Amino acid sequence: MSDPADATGTPVSTSLTLASGAVGTGGAVGLSFDARELASPMWGSAESNLTLTLSELDRPALRFGGNGVDRHMWWTSSDESAPDWAEVTVTPEDLERVASVAEEIDAQVTIDLDLGHDDAARAADMASHAQEAFGDRLLAVAIGNEPNGYFHENQPELAMRGENWSPEAYQDSLAEYSRAIEDVAPGLPVAGPGAYDAPWWRAFADSDIPNQRALSLHWYPLWDCQGPESSIANPTVEDLTSPAIRDQARHIIGMGADVAAEHDLPLWMEETGPTSCPGTNDTSRSHAQALWTVDYVLTAAELGVERIAFHSTLHACQGGAPMSPVCARGPLDDPGLIMEGRTSYLSLMMLGDLPDGRILSPTTSGDGRIAVHGVIAQDGNLALMIVDLRDPESEDQSAPVEISPPSNVGDIAPEGWRLTDGSRLEGGSLDAPNSTLAAPAPITGPLAEAQLAHGQPLTVPSKPGSVTLLRLSPERAPQSSDAGGAQEN
Repeated sequence: MSDPADATGTPVSTSLTLASGAVGTGGAVGLSFDARELASPMWGSAESNLTLTLSELDRPALRFGGNGVDRHMWWTSSDESAPDWAEVTVTPEDLERVASVAEEIDAQVTIDLDLGHDDAARAADMASHAQEAFGDRLLAVAIGNEPNGYFHENQPELAMRGENWSPEAYQDSLAEYSRAIEDVAPGLPVAGPGAYDAPWWRAFADSDIPNQRALSLHWYPLWDCQGPESSIANPTVEDLTSPAIRDQARHIIGMGADVAAEHDLPLWMEETGPTSCPGTNDTSRSHAQALWTVDYVLTAAELGVERIAFHSTLHACQGGAPMSPVCARGPLDDPGLIMEGRTSYLSLMMLGDLPDGRILSPTTSGDGRIAVHGVIAQDGNLALMIVDLRDPESEDQSAPVEISPPSNVGDIAPEGWRLTDGSRLEGGSLDAPNSTLAAPAPITGPLAEAQLAHGQPLTVPSKPGSVTLLRLSPERAPQSSDAGGAQEN
């Protein structure tokens, strides 16, 4: 790393504290897929690198749902013919193939059930087979995907119910489905509602169904597809990297956290991504997306989100979903079985280098363009993530970031910490189509083995358009050789 004395940008300072009830890291970040992807031939195929691609994400969270589960996926365990509306048939054999991959990569899984076609018995049959295939790796099933969108005047093409559909009607369906699931898969946990409206969060949380596992939210911060210039939710690089979008995340996720806390439920973000706008836009496949991904994951965790999954596809990179962290290398009409990662995939890899520990709550000075996040492990190991949203194409000055030792960590706290290794994610500009990620390596240069201790903050340089991961090991005072021993007269 370069010398902090050479960093001439505006200084930033940060303090970190371990809040009561802070969520943990490890196996909490991953990918969401449409339920149709359960039938993909990539799962468990010796000719595909899907398993290897997912294994690079460190015990990734896997979720299967999306619009397809209620509209295009047909489940059968008895070889029935699919109805005309079905695009894909999913069978117990498909679940077993996915489960074998989950076992190999040490992933925990959630699966949505079809509520759109109002067939509780069929959904319960799928839940039972999922429980059998995945065992303890199945964290929960969800009853439907985004039920708040089953009837919406602005999206008639997605309608699955009539105009009388409401949170109360959803609760009635929850009760019916829950009874059917309990009959064939007793004790199977249920998460929900997988929605983006607060009344529906409360409808799930207030329902009397047994085995509630978690409150699940969906949110895409850049939703204003053709919004006015004054909007902060346009699918632009400027809005994606604005501190205002972090503030909006704190507001929206904070509301969900309040509902979850009221009902003593964990909070999950089961489907998310930069934007819900269709097609390619300025943020697609950009370095800005990589920076935002790291900052968003850690901001969400600071707010209490225990599990987060970015909506993804196994379709072709060219012509497929432009915001997906992963995609297939082949053409649109024949994507093949070989996957590759985009810029945000590197972000998820980098997040996997954090230690298993608890999320620290940061307070950082400045205009929000530089954010600092932290994780502390039970053994005292400390990791810091510095996200610099400044555009390297227009700003070339590193900024000194002064970091104070974390507070309120109790017995975990050592005498101090020594900087050991780190890595950096960077790109040539915010709108660059590629990012680069260096593997973790020992810190060299002026900051080699720099220390952080009470009364001795650590100052490091932050490079525009980068995420810097720093890992620090605890230093403890040596114990006296006669500690606890008897003394001679």
